[in-house]
Amino acid sequence: MIYPWQQTQWSLWLAQFERLGHAYLLTGTNGLGLTEFAQQMAQSLFCQSHTACGQCAGCHQFLEHTHVDFFQLDVLEGKKEVGVEQIRQLTQKLMQTSHQGGYKVAVLPEVERLNTSAFNALLKTLEEPPEKTLLILTSYQLERLPATIVSRCQQLAFNAPSMQDSQAWLLTQTNNEMDGARGKRALRLNWGAPLAALDWLNNQAWLQDEAWQTDIHDLVTQRKTPSDCASAWLKWPNPEAVFDQFYLLSVSAIRQALYQQQGVKTQWFGFQQQVLQAKRDWLGNANKELLLESLCLLYLALQSETSSPLPNIFSDSRIRGRC
Repeated sequence: MIYPWQQTQWSLWLAQFERLGHAYLLTGTNGLGLTEFAQQMAQSLFCQSHTACGQCAGCHQFLEHTHVDFFQLDVLEGKKEVGVEQIRQLTQKLMQTSHQGGYKVAVLPEVERLNTSAFNALLKTLEEPPEKTLLILTSYQLERLPATIVSRCQQLAFNAPSMQDSQAWLLTQTNNEMDGARGKRALRLNWGAPLAALDWLNNQAWLQDEAWQTDIHDLVTQRKTPSDCASAWLKWPNPEAVFDQFYLLSVSAIRQALYQQQGVKTQWFGFQQQVLQAKRDWLGNANKELLLESLCLLYLALQSETSSPLPNIFSDSRIRGRC
């Protein structure tokens, strides 16, 4: 399936069949369907009409996961990253002659999950690609990729559609039963990505969101302590959702001040930066409970009338797991 917000990139891809490159890098935020698009690109190369028709023998083999010239490299169960041995095994397969006489295609979703050794091995393949081989990489965090990898790929960038278009698409996916305010909240918490927003709605994540809003109210009114909130959030299936909720809270506060033609409290901008820093630390070795408690304390500090800059609490090595 090519989603409505992918039509421009699909047209660009189809126009390149006469001058096909050896590697493509798809970039965008999570929830825009990059992996699905990469798979559609692969299917089009095996398709007799190059349109991913879904009817020909090549398409049937691809859709039934039996096409011998297609490979997808995912993180192995129990691992956090793609290792060098996986890249070496993939390269060996790509060096072999195509079974169907056409292209050999490899999809590498979220290529930022490769470790340093794996990146180095991939670079060798990109520098000397086997004949009639196509590598399709996707990335949600382009800044984490080595420049040497990026420079050897043709890029296709994907952007989130407008709020109006996204809401219209969500309505079609929910049989026109979606609550408008809830749909807008889903999109904002998921950075405008329609697929992520749809998952948010289907999984009833709004219940967790409503619980968070209650916790924040109780925190400000001193009915709950930072420790109470952190303990509750750590029990969630995805506690890291807290960071997007806090960030959206800051965006709403800034937007409201601008709409009401009031002065924006400058500490909100510092708060945003620290929320993003906390989210990055979460993905590392941070003390997660202490990190969430500190985020609550920072938010409480923001509620005071002082105009002093917020303390940079996430520079503490005890929080970041570096001591």
